[in-house]
Amino acid sequence: MKYPENMKQLWIAFALLSLILACNRTSTTGKVEKVVVIKEDTPWGEEVFTIPTFKEDIFTITDYDAKERAENNQVFIQAAIDACHANGGGVVLVPAGTWATSYLDMKSNVNLHLVEGAALSFLDDIELYNTPTFTRWEGIECMNFHPLIYARDAENMAVTGKGKIIGNGKKWWAHAKGTQKGSLAKLYDQVEANVAPEERNCLAFSPTSYLRPSLIQFINCKNVLLDSVEIGSGPMWTVHLVYCENVVAQNLKVITNGVNNDGIVPDASKKVLINNCFFSTGDDCIVIKSGLNEDGWRVGKASERIVIKDCKTEHGHGGVVIGSEMSGGVRNIYAYNCDFSQTQRGLRVKSMKGRGGVVENLWFKDIRMDNIEDEAIRINLDYGASSITPRTDSLPIFRNFHFENIKSVNSNYCVRITGSPEINIEGLTFVNLEMQGKYGIHMNNVENTTFTSAKIEVEKDMPLVIKDSQRISFDSTTFTANSTTMVKLVGKKNEDITFKNSNASTFEVPFEEEEKSNISIQ
Repeated sequence: MKYPENMKQLWIAFALLSLILACNRTSTTGKVEKVVVIKEDTPWGEEVFTIPTFKEDIFTITDYDAKERAENNQVFIQAAIDACHANGGGVVLVPAGTWATSYLDMKSNVNLHLVEGAALSFLDDIELYNTPTFTRWEGIECMNFHPLIYARDAENMAVTGKGKIIGNGKKWWAHAKGTQKGSLAKLYDQVEANVAPEERNCLAFSPTSYLRPSLIQFINCKNVLLDSVEIGSGPMWTVHLVYCENVVAQNLKVITNGVNNDGIVPDASKKVLINNCFFSTGDDCIVIKSGLNEDGWRVGKASERIVIKDCKTEHGHGGVVIGSEMSGGVRNIYAYNCDFSQTQRGLRVKSMKGRGGVVENLWFKDIRMDNIEDEAIRINLDYGASSITPRTDSLPIFRNFHFENIKSVNSNYCVRITGSPEINIEGLTFVNLEMQGKYGIHMNNVENTTFTSAKIEVEKDMPLVIKDSQRISFDSTTFTANSTTMVKLVGKKNEDITFKNSNASTFEVPFEEEEKSNISIQ
């Protein structure tokens, strides 16, 4: 079957992908097929992301009785998806116009393509989604409301095109106020009681569940493409990737303003590329998670091998955020050539006692962050805004984070790092920082950390405050402030604080008499 004219944009977009290479693959029938891949050089080696391809057959939703003025087109749109899947795959075409619907189940080998001018508008009647569906809610597996677009155990799947997905989440936000924590406490009780995930039916909670579904949620799916669509506010997290592998999300516009309307959320997923996306969100723009506390440990899946490039923000709580649900571990994350300006925080890694888990091997390079409300870089083990208080004292581990070529103007804090008296944050490297803010670098309970070629300019207080930290070195660093005191040491556990090739020779360093030997200015 020939492509209609309005499908050409999809395949043209494929041809214009940066760093795409075509290579040959021999199918099980012996036929040589073209495979489209994106190769990315990362600090841990080359990652190869495969772009799913689809049969040429077109399944237009109007051929299955979808009508623009219909009250609910769910049955008709789902019929087109099911027929496409039964055919062995193809493209489900959503024409220009606004198409009201309730939830949709995606299937393997299906490309749901919204042409320019098309909009899927999801109905806000909560009862329409009251179908117990396997999900992961803030890091806990359970049965809950059906996500608006959902897939489980599917592969070779896409949502593409220049159309819009409208989540109409406002009614859901009010639904959660004041009652969400009670529902989550009941779910946490079931985790502690070792109730199987399929038996944790949140919809059976009395009087009802208030745990909102994600807008798009794919669980245990492989070879997924999200390309060029604009996605608006939904009930909760916007694009939630759970246990997925080989996902490419590119050229997206995620524009939300709702409660917990995070943008893209890789959750215990691996091999994810987030490329050339724009975010203006009601919560974090890109946030990487891997499970909550005991249930995260039980599942035991990390988020790993994630590349974020060429992304831009206009609003959000954070540009790239790790945690706080990170109990399954997070490792090998590389974000580069991004502008995370206008956010509350630019780069953030957060956790708390009770999470356990390890976050390690993070790289951030060539990042711009201007006009940041709080910290340009924030790393902390004392996060206090969890939806539910942990019930153990298991300590998380943060180690081996790397920041290079970071520029920021007009933040509150340039860098703020908060470890724990029980466990230090360790192995941080900062290279070539140019940062200006009201406050400079504040750190406590940190060890084995280096700053090289840093220029820190502050408006208030002194540029550098260090508390209870060991083996901290500054090489070729310049601090500028109105204060006559450039460095302040706090606490009794500072050791081996070294300044080399810096303007530290003019510093007045306040410290206790017995700590003089812990400071070296060369």
